[in-house]
Amino acid sequence: MSAARRIPDPAWALPWVVAEVFAGVGSVARGFARAGGFQVAYLNDVDPVAKATYLANDSPESIYELRDVRTVTGRMIRDAADGRPVAGLLGCPPCQGWSAAGQRDAADRRNRLLKDFFRLVNSVYPVFFVMENVPSVADRAELAAAISTLRDRYRVWQGVLNAAAYGLPQSRQRVLVIGYRHDTGVSPTCPPPTHAGRRKVWDYRTETFVKPSAATLDALLGAAPRLGAPRAAQYTMRDYYPEKVESLTRFVTVGEAIGDLQEDVSGRRSGYARALGGGQHAVANHEPWDHGKDLVERLQLVSEGCRPPIEATNGRRYYSQAYTRLHRKGLARTITTNFHNPGSGRFLHYQLPRTLTVREAARLQGFGDDFVFIGHPGRQERLVGNAFPPLWAESIASHITTELHNVLSG
Repeated sequence: MSAARRIPDPAWALPWVVAEVFAGVGSVARGFARAGGFQVAYLNDVDPVAKATYLANDSPESIYELRDVRTVTGRMIRDAADGRPVAGLLGCPPCQGWSAAGQRDAADRRNRLLKDFFRLVNSVYPVFFVMENVPSVADRAELAAAISTLRDRYRVWQGVLNAAAYGLPQSRQRVLVIGYRHDTGVSPTCPPPTHAGRRKVWDYRTETFVKPSAATLDALLGAAPRLGAPRAAQYTMRDYYPEKVESLTRFVTVGEAIGDLQEDVSGRRSGYARALGGGQHAVANHEPWDHGKDLVERLQLVSEGCRPPIEATNGRRYYSQAYTRLHRKGLARTITTNFHNPGSGRFLHYQLPRTLTVREAARLQGFGDDFVFIGHPGRQERLVGNAFPPLWAESIASHITTELHNVLSG
């Protein structure tokens, strides 16, 4: 192992940069640019539609390589930085091989890409790194082995967190791994939750309104079971919350996120909608999916926030979230790459007989209305579902820059 390089002298006037691999539409890098003041030096993915979408919303001169990450080297990233110090390496390796929503195939070749992220961390040697993945990766031996390759160079924190705890109207769970170089002298900690509050929200399990508390958080947030662990074990966020969750800002609800997108809206917009540009930009990507007449009639049978009657599913039994409807005063469940399909999750609009539009899903993911998804609607759907919520990325960036203030501020 090479000797650790020292943090640049604080008087160094060059701006700090970040790089993102497995970038998709670059939502993490954009979040770090907006909240942390970083410049984006390099992005990488193998999806040409993702690259085209990023460049359509950002500088066309950005360095975004369509390249298998296994061929990406640290030198490529440092060259793209062009002399600017690399503050952070960001990455969300493909999760389909481990996702609870997928086949959980241990032999899926995409599982091996996890180690390539940590290979690049060791090669680029940024001040910090952030990796995100599905909760089931948290206890995988592959993750522990990858982290062990840099234990003598980085202090590492990891945990399974929920986007709703940080101001998103969606209970999206993800494992986060944050590392700071040893020579910063700083140990990473969990970004503190900012949202819960006193206001009751809709609980999809009991189909009643429930007040957030330490006892109800897991049910409201939809805590996932720990794969391979005892039956009752869950990825809980209770340990990260303060004792009095009512002291925090209240959860953002589905209605606050997308209610103003309906044609008959009265003009009132929530702070969340205004923050994403509600009313300031022409609304793109908001065309309803073409459900057939029979499906529309069946969807009308599903009450707000509820499971479907058997008539709504043509007499067939589906898993618990299929054909279920969102509640305007509840949290959305995880937005996936198949949200146009009412049988694939809780994706029915809380009031209308259809599933979420691309724009509504993007709002729930924390994309601004000025961010336009291009290409076929099915590809837009995939990009939205695969993205890490940019508002959540901003929250993480703010936490990291606060912890590393003396190192990064100069």
